[in-house]
Amino acid sequence: MTTLAANLPGAARPVRSPWFRSATFDLLLILGVPFLTWPLLMLGQDAWGAPKLNQLIVLSATGHYFATFVRAYGDRELFARFKTRLLLAPPLLLILCVGMFASGHGPALMLVTAMWAFWHWLAQAFGFARIYDIKVGSFAPHTARLDKALVIVGFLGAITLNSGSIATFGKLFLDAGLPLPGAEAFLVLQQVVVVAMIVVGTAYVANLTWTIVRGQPWSWQKQFMHVTTIGYYWFAFAWLPNVLIAYVLYELFHDIQYYAITWLTCEQRVRRPGVTPWFQAMFRPGWLAAFFYLAAMLCFGAIDFGGRTISPAHPMHQVWLGLFLTAALLHYYYDGFVWKARESALGSDLGIQGGLRATVVPGLRHAGRWALFAVPLALVLGLGGRQWDARERATALTTIAPGDFLSQAELAYECMRTRELPAAIEHYKAAIAANPDYAQARANYGNALDFFGDLDGAREQFQQALRCRDTHGAHAQAHINLGVLQLLRGERAAANEHFQAGAKIGGEHPIGRMLAMAGAVPADALARRLQLYQAVLQLDPNQPDARLGAATVLQAQRQFESAATHFAALLQRAPDYVPGLLGLATCQLELGRLDEARTVVQRALAKEPSNAQALALRGRLGG
Repeated sequence: MTTLAANLPGAARPVRSPWFRSATFDLLLILGVPFLTWPLLMLGQDAWGAPKLNQLIVLSATGHYFATFVRAYGDRELFARFKTRLLLAPPLLLILCVGMFASGHGPALMLVTAMWAFWHWLAQAFGFARIYDIKVGSFAPHTARLDKALVIVGFLGAITLNSGSIATFGKLFLDAGLPLPGAEAFLVLQQVVVVAMIVVGTAYVANLTWTIVRGQPWSWQKQFMHVTTIGYYWFAFAWLPNVLIAYVLYELFHDIQYYAITWLTCEQRVRRPGVTPWFQAMFRPGWLAAFFYLAAMLCFGAIDFGGRTISPAHPMHQVWLGLFLTAALLHYYYDGFVWKARESALGSDLGIQGGLRATVVPGLRHAGRWALFAVPLALVLGLGGRQWDARERATALTTIAPGDFLSQAELAYECMRTRELPAAIEHYKAAIAANPDYAQARANYGNALDFFGDLDGAREQFQQALRCRDTHGAHAQAHINLGVLQLLRGERAAANEHFQAGAKIGGEHPIGRMLAMAGAVPADALARRLQLYQAVLQLDPNQPDARLGAATVLQAQRQFESAATHFAALLQRAPDYVPGLLGLATCQLELGRLDEARTVVQRALAKEPSNAQALALRGRLGG
C-alpha cells in the first residue's frame, strides 16, 4: 500500500478514534499480527517443513492481489476515475510478461518485479504508520518525511546488513546475468546504509521527543507500528537462519494487514452508492460475508498454487508465470493510486474526519512514473544476460554474504565435486557456524570428512544431522552413511537399524552407497576402498562389482592369493566374465601356477580373441 497522506493541510478537526476500527481489531489484525503469525509458522514448520510453507504462502500472497482488483473494479467511482489505466494496463502487462518469459528474459523481469515488491512492502508500512498519525491529528510534513525516511532506511538496512537477505536478493541479480559487487565495494554500501540509519534514527527520536515535550499530538500506535513492521522485517532475516521461513513470516504478516484494511475500507464503502452488486454482496456487514471475502482471496491464490505444479517443460508453464507475474505487477501498480484516489472519501471510510485533501497525479506525470519500471528493466536487459555456473554463483554470494549458510554449503558442495577437500571442509564449517541446525550441511560435511579419512568426525556430523530438522532428505542420507560407518567397524546390528530407518524415508540402498564411495575415494586410498568392498560383501556375498573391486585392490596390493580367491568366486557366478578371467590368470601367474594360468588365459581368448591383455599374458606364459 502506498502513502495515504503525503499531502496534508496544517489543521484538522479532532478525530473520533486513534484506531483503524477498534483496539481489538487493530491489535489482532494490524499491530499485533507478528504475535499471531510467529507461533503459527513455527508450528507449521515443525509439521510440514520450510519448503511446504514456502509453497503454501502463495495462497495468501497471490490472494491479496485479488483484494486490490476487487476494490479497483468493484468501486464504480474509482473505476470511472481511472478507467483508462484499469483497462489498458492488464493486457499490456500480460503481453509483456508472457513475452519476456517466452523469450528467455524472465529472470530480468523477476528482478525488477522483486524491486517493486520490496517498495510495496515498504510503502504499506509507511502508509499504515501515517494513518495512525492522522487519526490523532498529527499532520506535520516533516514528521511524515521522517516516517518515510525511517521506513526506507529500516528496510534497506534489513536487506543489506543481514547475510540471508543479501544472498536472497543477490541470487536475483545473478539469475538476471548481473555481476555482484566485490567485498570491498559492498562493505562501502553497508557503511553508507549504517550511517543513514543512525542519522535518520537520531532525527526521528529527536522529532518525537520535541513533539511530546511541546504537547503536540502523537500516536503511540504509530510507534508500535514501526516496531512491528521494520522490527519484524529485521527479525525475519536477522534472527531466522532459513530465508524461506523469513520470507513466509513477513509475507503472511503483510497479507493479513492488507486483507484487514481492504475489508475495513470496503465494508464502509458499500454504505455509499456507486458500487457493483457483487461488491455490495461481498462486503455487506457480518461474519459470513467476511468469511466468503477471505475464501475468495484464498481461492485466487489457490489457482496460482495449482498452476505452479505445471512442468517447466510444458508450453503453458511460461504463460502461467507471465499471467501471475502480471497479477503481481498490477497489484503493485494499482496500489500506487487506488489508495490515494479521492482521499476525502477514502479517509471517511477509514474514520478520518478531515486532514486529507484530494490530490491526483496528472495523467502525463503518472505516465512518466512508468519509467520506474521501464528504465530498470531496460538496464537489466542491456547489462545482464551472462550465465553463471554453480561455482561462480556460490563464490559471488559468499563474497558479499559470508554469513549465509546456504551459500557456504553450496560452495562447499562445489568444492567437493572438484575434490578440493580442504576447501570444502572449511566452507562446511562456515555453513554450520552460521546455522548449526541445517541438516543438509551436516550430512554433506560428514561425507567430506569421510572422504578425507576422518571417520570419527564424519560419524559425529551424521549424528548431528539426525538431531536437526530434516531438509532435502538429509536424515535418510545420514542414516545410510552412519550405517555404513558402523558396518565398517563391525557393528552389524546397529548398522542394520540405520539402514532400515534410512530405507523407510527414501534413503538409497547401502550397497549402492558403498560402491559409490569406493569409486569416489582418492586413487591411493586402497585400504579404504578394500574396506568398503568387503563391507558390501558382508551384505551380499555375491555382489559382482564388490567382488571384482576387492580382487582388483588386493591384486594392486600384491596379495595375490586373496585376490585369486575373489576372482574365483566371481567366476563361479559368471564363468565367461573376461575381466575376472584375466585377473585370476594374472594372480596365478604371480603365484607360479603357470599351467592353471594358461588354461584361464585360453578361456579368455576364446571369448575375446583380440583382447590385448590376454595376448600379453599368453606371451608372458610362453605359449
